[in-house]
Amino acid sequence: MTAQLDRRSDPAPSMLRCELRASNLYPSLVLALRDMRQANGRDLVTGDGEGNESWIGLSLGMVILDTLSGDSNGVRARWELLLTTHGITQEDAQIIYRLRCSLLHGYGLPKPSTVNGRTVLLTSDVTAHAIDTSTTGRALVSVPVFCGRLVERIAAAAPQNWDTSLIDTDVAT
Repeated sequence: MTAQLDRRSDPAPSMLRCELRASNLYPSLVLALRDMRQANGRDLVTGDGEGNESWIGLSLGMVILDTLSGDSNGVRARWELLLTTHGITQEDAQIIYRLRCSLLHGYGLPKPSTVNGRTVLLTSDVTAHAIDTSTTGRALVSVPVFCGRLVERIAAAAPQNWDTSLIDTDVAT
């Protein structure tokens, strides 16, 4: 299966604007999106730009999805529900969840034994799919498409799921 989230089929994904403020107070959604965009080499406010292969940008994308998945028991189930609700196949959702676990708990790629025998590879190809599982034994994740298309689209569709309390980014002692 191949997640149909690529530049060819989705030329203008919905994105949230992350306006700069005169104060130092921001909701966590704005901070997470801005940091992911910065790591991926995209515009901080609009998200414009092709992006890059930044692992930290991908990790921040996983943090955004983790937050959007909610806080109910059963992390894997809520992750898979979030992804499948937004057009990702069940198999691809499982692979993305395992990639999330590997990145956040060890900053590496998942072992093939944890993703149905597939080798997960990351690419910076901006013309690829967010996740492509069409080749037997492989799952290819385009980091710029994953962050710039998939994460941005899900975040734009579900901003009400975020904690809207403000975080002070300039705490003076």
